[in-house]
Amino acid sequence: MTDLWGQLEAVIEELSRVSDIQAAAVVRRDGLVITHTLPDGVDPKIVAAMTAAIVGTSEMATVQLSQGRFNRALVESDEGKLISTGAGEEALLVALLYKDANLGLVLMAMERAARQVDEILRRGTGR
Repeated sequence: MTDLWGQLEAVIEELSRVSDIQAAAVVRRDGLVITHTLPDGVDPKIVAAMTAAIVGTSEMATVQLSQGRFNRALVESDEGKLISTGAGEEALLVALLYKDANLGLVLMAMERAARQVDEILRRGTGR
């Protein structure tokens, strides 16, 4: 059996193979990088920190607005989309999408990957 990091890398590599996903990352909720497939020229530390801030703020907003449990944050721009979602208590899953991405396909793949990341981290920490 591969080690914890190898398992997480395998999940992120598989997610990155979804045709509409340009790159992906697993980051800690405190903003540190765990693993990624981000392109050259993109600083994974900055992406991780920004993602943690976006998700943290979004989670607080859903609570304050009595909207139930936070699911995901979607940032749309001229050139693409960024989706961030929880992957258990310790991690976040981030995907950088092409501009014309099929969101349904991507969200299904991300939900599966987020569950896998959560399971891997739970096994790794004995929870």
